[in-house]
Amino acid sequence: MFFHVSRTVFFQPRILTAGALLVLALCATSAPVLAHSNDPGSPGDRVCTLLSMLGQTPPQCQEQSEEISPEVQAKLDDLFLSILPFFNFDVAVAAGWDTIPGGECVESPMGGMGYHLQNLDQLANGHLNLLRPEALLYAPIEDGSLKFVGVEYIIPGALWDHPDPPVFLEQQLHFNPNVGPTGIWALHVWIVEENPNGMFADWNPEVSCEFAAEE
Repeated sequence: MFFHVSRTVFFQPRILTAGALLVLALCATSAPVLAHSNDPGSPGDRVCTLLSMLGQTPPQCQEQSEEISPEVQAKLDDLFLSILPFFNFDVAVAAGWDTIPGGECVESPMGGMGYHLQNLDQLANGHLNLLRPEALLYAPIEDGSLKFVGVEYIIPGALWDHPDPPVFLEQQLHFNPNVGPTGIWALHVWIVEENPNGMFADWNPEVSCEFAAEE
């Protein structure tokens, strides 16, 4: 069950720093750079070190406490590269993700999710696409801007007529009957903000709505 904190959304985009733009350019020219290797001088390790120095270390560059298969890890690397431009909120909006009127910053006693920027075209087709998540998650921070924290894959309940839950990234999606007219199947992926409860947990205790704009 969701526990919503309703706040009026006054978005102030986070602009990519020069360092982050350098990382983006580097990643754009070398797609496999986040693939890990036992060689300490491998491109993946070098880029993870650079990302860490710039304060943009993705969870997949850190030691994982949960078991993630090499196949899923490779997909997470591809996903992270594809969503790098969305550290800039305006770029995400221009690419087809936007807020729903009255959109709320979502949190609960178990943690937060932040604001959901949804891609309505992607939601309407009922098919999950690794590089085009149905929602991008942004958390409000103290300076009034939004921090990109993760993504969410969603299938509207009306578009899933199988007896078993959908599976994506080797994870079962969770059903939430309280969203939309027919509920949704959802999978959160904390690809940017590390979640101590796990990469695919619904709630992230490191995310809150404390600094969301008051109504």
